Amino acid sequence: VIGLALGLGGAAGTGCAHTEYCVGTTIPRTEKNRKIIETIEQYRQRLLSRNVEGLLVLASDRYFEDSGTPRSDDDYGYDGLKQVLSNQLKRVKSMRYEIEYRNIKTNGTRAEVEVFLDGSFELAAEAGDRYRRVNDYHHFVLEQKGDEWKFLSGM
Repeated sequence: VIGLALGLGGAAGTGCAHTEYCVGTTIPRTEKNRKIIETIEQYRQRLLSRNVEGLLVLASDRYFEDSGTPRSDDDYGYDGLKQVLSNQLKRVKSMRYEIEYRNIKTNGTRAEVEVFLDGSFELAAEAGDRYRRVNDYHHFVLEQKGDEWKFLSGM
């Protein structure tokens, strides 16, 4: 009887507990998840302000982008990231960029973050300014370095 009472007491205690989530998401609110989202929000703010140096601070020196293609001639690392950011952001005339957090999976010091991007960009082009919308799922991959999270890909 005592064992049954202890067993039921433990079950009743856990049945009342509920998971708290990061605001506006279904992602459990943990210190690790908070820091990851904070890092991605820094990325978003620095992107909007076209702060190339600030963006590079958020990237790991092991950053690698395969551009989502099977070709290797459009792949780049950290040095290529600086070039891509500098070249692309100087063409941006106006930008709106929102991130909806869908899921965070962590494995040790590595995190994969699934988001939905909703944005629009006005780009200066020789043939006339172009307007582009972005509405798509995207993955950021980050690694923990001490107390900070750095982007490995997805910027």
